[in-house]
Amino acid sequence: MKPLIEIPDPKNTRAFEIVRTAVTRLRQNRPFVIGITGAGGAGKTTFGNNISLYYGRDNCVSIDLDDYLLSREERGKLEVSGYNPQANNLFLARENIEQLISGKAILKPKYNHTTGKIIGDEKITPKEIIVIEGVTTLYPELKDLNDISFFLDALEETQIQSRIERDVKTRGYTREQALILFKSIHPDYVRFIEPTKKFASVVFQVGIDYVMHPVKILKELK
Repeated sequence: MKPLIEIPDPKNTRAFEIVRTAVTRLRQNRPFVIGITGAGGAGKTTFGNNISLYYGRDNCVSIDLDDYLLSREERGKLEVSGYNPQANNLFLARENIEQLISGKAILKPKYNHTTGKIIGDEKITPKEIIVIEGVTTLYPELKDLNDISFFLDALEETQIQSRIERDVKTRGYTREQALILFKSIHPDYVRFIEPTKKFASVVFQVGIDYVMHPVKILKELK
């Protein structure tokens, strides 16, 4: 399967060369699963969206694992952040992804970050490429579903910059609230997300300019 357009993010040409190599060399006779994970604000959603543009939205489907979060109220009762496995419906996420891989349509929950609630189901049909994006991508319950996986290892400065921009512009937070949230959940990132880096096929270090520099690449992709 060949890309349909020029690389949509030229500053990260190397990253898209790796994606293209992976799709060419590793794709089997079924949907190809690309997993993307890393810290909040590392650029996971942007990278996933650009992959969909690169291969064409008619050929790609993107699954945002944030949609499998428990409601904010439920997480509050459990006293867990979204980074904690207990805050996520990982069983349903796995079931849905397996159904897509087998060629079946799914009804996926939809999470609203502003209200902190699940707002209904969304029908998703399988495509040739399935992009899985979220902090739980390489949790034990999901990591074996990926044909290739990317860990975006963003500098803390990058995480703060991106989270403030995103949370203020799209999620209704003030700058102060966004900073408080980052500081409160960062220890859980270190505890739950950072250790999954060792399972990734490719690790990118992401600087303040959002350029993804590969620091680990499987030999099959070099």
